Amino acid sequence: MRIDGGTPAERIRHLNEAFSSFTVASGALEGYYGKLQETVRHLTIELRERNVQLKTALAEAETAKDNLRCVLQSMDEVVVVLDPDGNMTMANRAAAEMLGPAVAEGSGKPLESLGFTLGNCAGDSVLVANGKRYDVIASRSNIVDPSGAVRGSVLLVRDVTRMKELESQSERNRRLIRMGEMAAKIVHEIRNPLCSIELYATMLQSGLEGAEEAKLARGISSGIRSLNNILTNMLLFAKRQKPSLTRIDTAGIVDEALFLLEPMTGSRGVRIEKRVEGAPCLDGDPELLKQVLLNVILNAIHATPAEGLIRVDVREENGSAVIEVSDEGEGIREEDRERIFDPFFSTKEKGTGLGLAITSRIMEAHGGFIRVRSEVGRGSAFALHFPPAGTSSEGSST
Repeated sequence: MRIDGGTPAERIRHLNEAFSSFTVASGALEGYYGKLQETVRHLTIELRERNVQLKTALAEAETAKDNLRCVLQSMDEVVVVLDPDGNMTMANRAAAEMLGPAVAEGSGKPLESLGFTLGNCAGDSVLVANGKRYDVIASRSNIVDPSGAVRGSVLLVRDVTRMKELESQSERNRRLIRMGEMAAKIVHEIRNPLCSIELYATMLQSGLEGAEEAKLARGISSGIRSLNNILTNMLLFAKRQKPSLTRIDTAGIVDEALFLLEPMTGSRGVRIEKRVEGAPCLDGDPELLKQVLLNVILNAIHATPAEGLIRVDVREENGSAVIEVSDEGEGIREEDRERIFDPFFSTKEKGTGLGLAITSRIMEAHGGFIRVRSEVGRGSAFALHFPPAGTSSEGSST
Protein backbone atom coordinates (compact mmCIF):
# COMPACT_ATOMS: atom_id res chain seq x y z
CA MET A 1 0.00 0.00 0.00
CA ARG A 2 1.51 3.28 -1.10
CA ILE A 3 1.07 6.41 1.09
CA ASP A 4 3.36 8.85 -0.77
CA GLY A 5 0.66 11.00 -2.37
CA GLY A 6 -2.42 12.78 -1.05
CA THR A 7 -3.13 15.10 1.76
CA PRO A 8 -1.74 14.52 5.26
CA ALA A 9 -5.16 13.27 6.38
CA GLU A 10 -5.23 10.73 3.60
CA ARG A 11 -1.72 9.66 4.39
CA ILE A 12 -2.65 9.20 8.05
CA ARG A 13 -5.73 7.22 7.07
CA HIS A 14 -3.70 5.00 4.79
CA LEU A 15 -1.14 4.53 7.50
CA ASN A 16 -3.82 3.52 9.99
CA GLU A 17 -5.20 1.05 7.49
CA ALA A 18 -1.70 -0.37 7.04
CA PHE A 19 -1.24 -0.73 10.77
CA SER A 20 -4.64 -2.36 11.05
CA SER A 21 -3.79 -4.87 8.32
CA PHE A 22 -0.42 -5.57 9.98
CA THR A 23 -2.18 -6.09 13.31
CA VAL A 24 -4.60 -8.58 11.74
CA ALA A 25 -1.77 -10.38 9.95
CA SER A 26 0.30 -10.46 13.15
CA GLY A 27 -2.65 -11.93 15.04
CA ALA A 28 -3.14 -14.60 12.40
CA LEU A 29 0.58 -15.34 12.41
CA GLU A 30 0.57 -15.54 16.18
CA GLY A 31 -2.32 -18.01 16.00
CA TYR A 32 -0.53 -20.10 13.44
CA TYR A 33 2.60 -20.00 15.59
CA GLY A 34 0.64 -21.14 18.64
CA LYS A 35 -0.87 -24.02 16.67
CA LEU A 36 2.59 -24.87 15.36
CA GLN A 37 3.97 -24.92 18.89
CA GLU A 38 1.13 -27.20 19.98
CA THR A 39 1.78 -29.47 17.03
CA VAL A 40 5.48 -29.55 17.81
CA ARG A 41 4.71 -30.33 21.45
CA HIS A 42 2.44 -33.21 20.46
CA LEU A 43 5.03 -34.48 17.98
CA THR A 44 7.74 -34.24 20.64
CA ILE A 45 5.64 -36.23 23.11
CA GLU A 46 4.76 -38.79 20.43
CA LEU A 47 8.39 -39.04 19.36
CA ARG A 48 9.45 -39.53 22.98
CA GLU A 49 6.85 -42.28 23.38
CA ARG A 50 7.96 -43.88 20.12
CA ASN A 51 11.59 -43.76 21.29
CA VAL A 52 10.61 -45.46 24.54
CA GLN A 53 8.67 -48.09 22.61
CA LEU A 54 11.58 -48.58 20.21
CA LYS A 55 14.05 -48.96 23.08
CA THR A 56 11.73 -51.45 24.75
CA ALA A 57 11.32 -53.38 21.49
CA LEU A 58 15.09 -53.39 20.93
CA ALA A 59 15.68 -54.57 24.49
CA GLU A 60 13.08 -57.31 24.09
CA ALA A 61 14.60 -58.30 20.75
CA GLU A 62 18.07 -58.41 22.31
CA THR A 63 16.73 -60.49 25.20
CA ALA A 64 15.01 -62.88 22.79
CA LYS A 65 18.21 -63.08 20.73
CA ASP A 66 20.25 -63.75 23.87
CA ASN A 67 17.77 -66.40 25.01
CA LEU A 68 17.91 -68.04 21.57
CA ARG A 69 21.71 -67.95 21.69
CA CYS A 70 21.68 -69.54 25.17
CA VAL A 71 19.26 -72.24 23.99
CA LEU A 72 21.44 -73.04 20.97
CA GLN A 73 24.62 -73.10 23.04
CA SER A 74 22.99 -75.33 25.67
CA MET A 75 21.81 -77.94 23.17
CA ASP A 76 23.69 -81.24 23.03
CA GLU A 77 22.80 -81.56 19.35
CA VAL A 78 25.04 -80.00 16.73
CA VAL A 79 23.41 -76.93 15.14
CA VAL A 80 24.96 -75.31 12.05
CA VAL A 81 23.15 -72.43 10.31
CA LEU A 82 23.85 -71.81 6.62
CA ASP A 83 23.01 -68.95 4.26
CA PRO A 84 21.25 -69.57 0.89
CA ASP A 85 24.67 -70.16 -0.74
CA GLY A 86 25.57 -72.90 1.73
CA ASN A 87 28.05 -70.82 3.73
CA MET A 88 28.07 -71.15 7.51
CA THR A 89 26.72 -68.18 9.46
CA MET A 90 26.47 -69.66 12.94
CA ALA A 91 27.32 -72.82 14.90
CA ASN A 92 26.70 -73.77 18.52
CA ARG A 93 29.05 -75.11 21.20
CA ALA A 94 28.25 -78.76 20.46
CA ALA A 95 29.22 -78.20 16.82
CA ALA A 96 32.61 -76.77 17.80
CA GLU A 97 33.24 -79.65 20.23
CA MET A 98 32.30 -82.46 17.82
CA LEU A 99 33.36 -81.00 14.48
CA GLY A 100 36.50 -79.23 15.62
CA PRO A 101 38.06 -75.75 15.56
CA ALA A 102 37.43 -75.34 11.82
CA VAL A 103 33.74 -74.87 12.63
CA ALA A 104 34.41 -72.40 15.43
CA GLU A 105 36.39 -70.26 12.98
CA GLY A 106 34.41 -71.08 9.84
CA SER A 107 31.88 -68.26 9.66
CA GLY A 108 31.29 -67.38 6.01
CA LYS A 109 32.97 -70.55 4.72
CA PRO A 110 31.23 -73.30 2.68
CA LEU A 111 29.99 -76.29 4.64
CA GLU A 112 32.21 -78.64 2.60
CA SER A 113 35.37 -76.84 3.79
CA LEU A 114 34.73 -77.26 7.52
CA GLY A 115 36.74 -80.48 7.86
CA PHE A 116 34.07 -83.14 8.45
CA THR A 117 32.15 -85.62 6.31
CA LEU A 118 28.60 -86.82 6.70
CA GLY A 119 27.50 -89.94 4.88
CA ASN A 120 25.69 -93.28 5.10
CA CYS A 121 26.98 -96.70 6.11
CA ALA A 122 24.70 -99.74 5.99
CA GLY A 123 21.67 -97.45 6.05
CA ASP A 124 22.83 -95.42 9.07
CA SER A 125 24.17 -91.87 9.08
CA VAL A 126 27.86 -91.66 9.93
CA LEU A 127 29.87 -88.52 10.69
CA VAL A 128 33.67 -88.43 10.60
CA ALA A 129 35.43 -85.45 12.21
CA ASN A 130 38.90 -85.02 13.72
CA GLY A 131 39.69 -88.65 12.96
CA LYS A 132 36.71 -89.93 14.95
CA ARG A 133 33.67 -91.78 13.67
CA TYR A 134 30.22 -91.08 15.11
CA ASP A 135 26.87 -92.76 14.55
CA VAL A 136 24.45 -89.86 14.16
CA ILE A 137 20.93 -88.79 13.30
CA ALA A 138 21.17 -85.86 10.88
CA SER A 139 18.61 -83.56 9.22
CA ARG A 140 18.80 -80.40 7.14
CA SER A 141 15.84 -78.04 6.87
CA ASN A 142 15.23 -74.77 5.03
CA ILE A 143 14.77 -71.51 6.93
CA VAL A 144 11.72 -69.79 5.41
CA ASP A 145 10.48 -66.27 6.20
CA PRO A 146 6.74 -65.35 6.46
CA SER A 147 6.64 -64.50 2.76
CA GLY A 148 7.88 -67.95 1.82
CA ALA A 149 11.36 -66.87 0.75
CA VAL A 150 14.22 -69.22 1.69
CA ARG A 151 16.68 -67.43 3.96
CA GLY A 152 19.07 -70.38 4.33
CA SER A 153 19.09 -73.77 6.04
CA VAL A 154 19.91 -75.36 9.39
CA LEU A 155 21.81 -78.63 9.87
CA LEU A 156 20.98 -80.65 12.99
CA VAL A 157 23.18 -83.58 14.05
CA ARG A 158 22.63 -85.77 17.09
CA ASP A 159 25.35 -88.15 18.31
CA VAL A 160 23.81 -91.58 18.94
CA THR A 161 27.09 -93.53 19.16
CA ARG A 162 26.56 -94.37 22.83
CA MET A 163 22.92 -95.27 22.19
CA LYS A 164 23.99 -97.64 19.41
CA GLU A 165 26.53 -99.21 21.73
CA LEU A 166 23.89 -99.69 24.42
CA GLU A 167 21.51 -101.24 21.90
CA SER A 168 24.22 -103.62 20.74
CA GLN A 169 25.09 -104.38 24.36
CA SER A 170 21.45 -105.10 25.16
CA GLU A 171 21.15 -107.39 22.16
CA ARG A 172 24.34 -109.19 23.19
CA ASN A 173 22.93 -109.61 26.69
CA ARG A 174 19.81 -111.25 25.31
CA ARG A 175 21.89 -113.59 23.18
CA LEU A 176 24.17 -114.34 26.12
CA ILE A 177 21.21 -115.25 28.31
CA ARG A 178 19.87 -117.63 25.68
CA MET A 179 23.30 -119.15 25.11
CA GLY A 180 23.89 -119.42 28.85
CA GLU A 181 20.64 -121.26 29.41
CA MET A 182 21.46 -123.63 26.56
CA ALA A 183 25.01 -124.19 27.84
CA ALA A 184 23.76 -124.97 31.34
CA LYS A 185 21.36 -127.59 29.97
CA ILE A 186 24.09 -129.14 27.80
CA VAL A 187 26.53 -129.28 30.72
CA HIS A 188 23.91 -130.90 32.94
CA GLU A 189 23.04 -133.53 30.32
CA ILE A 190 26.69 -134.38 29.56
CA ARG A 191 27.96 -134.44 33.15
CA ASN A 192 25.68 -137.24 34.31
CA PRO A 193 27.07 -139.92 31.94
CA LEU A 194 30.55 -138.36 32.20
CA CYS A 195 30.65 -138.99 35.94
CA SER A 196 29.76 -142.63 35.35
CA ILE A 197 32.47 -142.98 32.69
CA GLU A 198 35.03 -141.41 35.06
CA LEU A 199 34.01 -143.80 37.83
CA TYR A 200 34.34 -146.83 35.54
CA ALA A 201 37.68 -145.59 34.24
CA THR A 202 38.99 -145.21 37.79
CA MET A 203 37.79 -148.71 38.65
CA LEU A 204 39.39 -150.05 35.47
CA GLN A 205 42.66 -148.31 36.34
CA SER A 206 42.64 -149.89 39.81
CA GLY A 207 41.94 -153.30 38.34
CA LEU A 208 44.79 -152.98 35.84
CA GLU A 209 47.34 -151.71 38.35
CA GLY A 210 50.79 -152.82 37.24
CA ALA A 211 49.62 -153.86 33.78
CA GLU A 212 50.56 -152.13 30.52
CA GLU A 213 46.91 -151.29 29.87
CA ALA A 214 46.81 -149.16 33.06
CA LYS A 215 48.32 -146.27 31.02
CA LEU A 216 45.32 -146.40 28.72
CA ALA A 217 42.98 -146.23 31.69
CA ARG A 218 44.90 -143.28 33.11
CA GLY A 219 44.66 -141.56 29.71
CA ILE A 220 40.90 -142.03 29.74
CA SER A 221 40.67 -140.54 33.25
CA SER A 222 42.89 -137.59 32.28
CA GLY A 223 40.81 -136.86 29.18
CA ILE A 224 37.62 -137.03 31.21
CA ARG A 225 39.01 -134.58 33.79
CA SER A 226 40.02 -132.19 31.01
CA LEU A 227 36.58 -132.42 29.47
CA ASN A 228 35.01 -131.90 32.88
CA ASN A 229 37.12 -128.76 33.35
CA ILE A 230 35.87 -127.38 30.03
CA LEU A 231 32.29 -128.10 31.08
CA THR A 232 32.91 -126.39 34.42
CA ASN A 233 34.19 -123.28 32.61
CA MET A 234 31.12 -123.29 30.40
CA LEU A 235 28.88 -123.59 33.44
CA LEU A 236 30.66 -120.72 35.17
CA PHE A 237 30.18 -118.68 32.00
CA ALA A 238 26.49 -119.54 31.91
CA LYS A 239 25.91 -118.65 35.56
CA ARG A 240 25.57 -115.08 36.76
CA GLN A 241 28.40 -114.23 39.13
CA LYS A 242 28.91 -111.47 41.67
CA PRO A 243 32.31 -109.78 41.63
CA SER A 244 34.02 -109.14 44.94
CA LEU A 245 34.98 -105.47 44.68
CA THR A 246 38.11 -103.96 46.15
CA ARG A 247 40.17 -100.85 45.42
CA ILE A 248 42.68 -101.69 42.65
CA ASP A 249 45.76 -99.90 41.36
CA THR A 250 45.05 -99.71 37.62
CA ALA A 251 48.67 -99.63 36.46
CA GLY A 252 49.55 -102.41 38.90
CA ILE A 253 46.99 -104.89 37.62
CA VAL A 254 48.10 -104.16 34.05
CA ASP A 255 51.67 -105.01 35.09
CA GLU A 256 50.49 -108.31 36.60
CA ALA A 257 48.72 -109.32 33.39
CA LEU A 258 51.71 -108.35 31.24
CA PHE A 259 54.03 -110.37 33.49
CA LEU A 260 51.92 -113.50 32.99
CA LEU A 261 52.09 -113.03 29.22
CA GLU A 262 55.85 -112.47 28.95
CA PRO A 263 56.65 -116.06 27.85
CA MET A 264 54.09 -115.87 25.02
CA THR A 265 55.17 -112.45 23.78
CA GLY A 266 58.79 -113.59 23.82
CA SER A 267 58.09 -116.76 21.85
CA ARG A 268 56.06 -114.90 19.24
CA GLY A 269 58.49 -111.99 18.92
CA VAL A 270 55.86 -109.41 19.78
CA ARG A 271 56.78 -106.18 21.58
CA ILE A 272 54.49 -104.58 24.18
CA GLU A 273 54.73 -100.89 24.99
CA LYS A 274 52.94 -99.62 28.10
CA ARG A 275 52.15 -95.95 28.56
CA VAL A 276 50.61 -94.43 31.69
CA GLU A 277 49.06 -90.96 31.52
CA GLY A 278 47.31 -90.69 34.85
CA ALA A 279 46.11 -93.92 36.41
CA PRO A 280 43.23 -93.47 38.86
CA CYS A 281 42.31 -96.40 41.04
CA LEU A 282 39.20 -98.42 40.25
CA ASP A 283 36.84 -100.70 42.16
CA GLY A 284 36.82 -104.26 40.89
CA ASP A 285 37.45 -107.94 41.38
CA PRO A 286 41.22 -108.39 40.83
CA GLU A 287 41.02 -111.92 39.44
CA LEU A 288 38.12 -111.17 37.10
CA LEU A 289 39.74 -107.99 35.81
CA LYS A 290 43.01 -109.81 35.33
CA GLN A 291 41.11 -112.31 33.20
CA VAL A 292 39.67 -109.39 31.18
CA LEU A 293 43.16 -108.04 30.49
CA LEU A 294 44.53 -111.48 29.63
CA ASN A 295 41.71 -112.08 27.14
CA VAL A 296 42.10 -108.71 25.41
CA ILE A 297 45.92 -108.74 25.31
CA LEU A 298 45.96 -112.39 24.17
CA ASN A 299 43.72 -111.46 21.26
CA ALA A 300 46.12 -108.64 20.39
CA ILE A 301 49.10 -111.04 20.55
CA HIS A 302 47.38 -113.52 18.24
CA ALA A 303 46.47 -110.72 15.80
CA THR A 304 49.90 -109.04 15.73
CA PRO A 305 52.55 -110.32 13.31
CA ALA A 306 56.08 -111.18 14.45
CA GLU A 307 58.11 -108.11 15.46
CA GLY A 308 54.84 -106.20 15.68
CA LEU A 309 53.97 -103.73 18.43
CA ILE A 310 51.13 -103.82 20.95
CA ARG A 311 50.37 -100.67 22.89
CA VAL A 312 48.75 -100.75 26.31
CA ASP A 313 47.66 -97.25 27.33
CA VAL A 314 46.48 -96.46 30.84
CA ARG A 315 44.85 -93.05 31.15
CA GLU A 316 42.19 -91.02 32.92
CA GLU A 317 39.03 -89.72 31.27
CA ASN A 318 36.61 -87.62 33.33
CA GLY A 319 37.88 -89.12 36.57
CA SER A 320 37.56 -92.70 35.32
CA ALA A 321 40.23 -95.26 34.46
CA VAL A 322 40.59 -96.33 30.83
CA ILE A 323 42.83 -99.16 29.62
CA GLU A 324 43.25 -99.35 25.85
CA VAL A 325 44.97 -102.23 24.06
CA SER A 326 45.83 -101.61 20.39
CA ASP A 327 47.50 -103.95 17.93
CA GLU A 328 48.93 -103.89 14.40
CA GLY A 329 46.93 -106.84 13.13
CA GLU A 330 44.58 -107.24 10.19
CA GLY A 331 41.69 -105.50 11.90
CA ILE A 332 38.07 -106.62 12.18
CA ARG A 333 35.67 -106.59 9.28
CA GLU A 334 32.60 -104.39 9.64
CA GLU A 335 30.23 -107.37 9.41
CA ASP A 336 32.09 -109.17 12.23
CA ARG A 337 32.37 -106.21 14.59
CA GLU A 338 28.90 -106.62 16.07
CA ARG A 339 29.45 -110.35 16.66
CA ILE A 340 32.86 -110.42 18.33
CA PHE A 341 31.27 -110.36 21.80
CA ASP A 342 28.92 -113.23 21.03
CA PRO A 343 29.82 -116.49 22.76
CA PHE A 344 31.40 -119.12 20.53
CA PHE A 345 31.97 -116.66 17.69
CA SER A 346 35.60 -116.51 16.62
CA THR A 347 37.52 -115.42 13.55
CA LYS A 348 40.39 -117.74 14.56
CA GLU A 349 40.43 -121.31 13.33
CA LYS A 350 41.11 -122.76 16.79
CA GLY A 351 39.35 -120.16 18.88
CA THR A 352 36.57 -121.07 21.33
CA GLY A 353 34.82 -117.74 20.96
CA LEU A 354 34.38 -117.33 24.73
CA GLY A 355 37.18 -114.87 25.55
CA LEU A 356 35.55 -111.60 24.50
CA ALA A 357 32.11 -112.79 25.56
CA ILE A 358 33.39 -113.43 29.10
CA THR A 359 35.30 -110.12 28.97
CA SER A 360 32.16 -108.21 28.02
CA ARG A 361 30.14 -109.73 30.85
CA ILE A 362 32.84 -109.06 33.44
CA MET A 363 33.03 -105.42 32.34
CA GLU A 364 29.25 -105.09 32.59
CA ALA A 365 29.38 -106.56 36.09
CA HIS A 366 31.76 -103.76 37.07
CA GLY A 367 29.56 -101.06 35.55
CA GLY A 368 32.00 -100.51 32.69
CA PHE A 369 31.93 -100.99 28.95
CA ILE A 370 34.21 -101.79 26.01
CA ARG A 371 34.67 -99.50 23.02
CA VAL A 372 36.15 -101.01 19.87
CA ARG A 373 37.90 -99.21 17.01
CA SER A 374 39.18 -101.18 14.06
CA GLU A 375 40.37 -100.60 10.53
CA VAL A 376 40.93 -103.51 8.18
CA GLY A 377 44.61 -103.79 7.36
CA ARG A 378 45.73 -101.44 10.13
CA GLY A 379 44.72 -103.10 13.40
CA SER A 380 42.25 -102.81 16.26
CA ALA A 381 41.96 -101.06 19.61
CA PHE A 382 39.91 -102.24 22.59
CA ALA A 383 39.30 -99.53 25.21
CA LEU A 384 38.11 -100.73 28.63
CA HIS A 385 36.15 -97.93 30.34
CA PHE A 386 35.62 -98.25 34.09
CA PRO A 387 33.33 -96.14 36.29
CA PRO A 388 34.97 -93.75 38.78
CA ALA A 389 36.12 -95.41 41.99
CA GLY A 390 33.39 -95.41 44.61
CA THR A 391 30.50 -95.57 42.11
CA SER A 392 30.54 -99.30 41.27
CA SER A 393 27.72 -101.34 42.75
CA GLU A 394 29.00 -104.52 44.36
CA GLY A 395 26.89 -107.47 43.51
CA SER A 396 26.24 -106.56 39.90
CA SER A 397 25.87 -109.69 37.83
CA THR A 398 27.91 -110.72 34.85
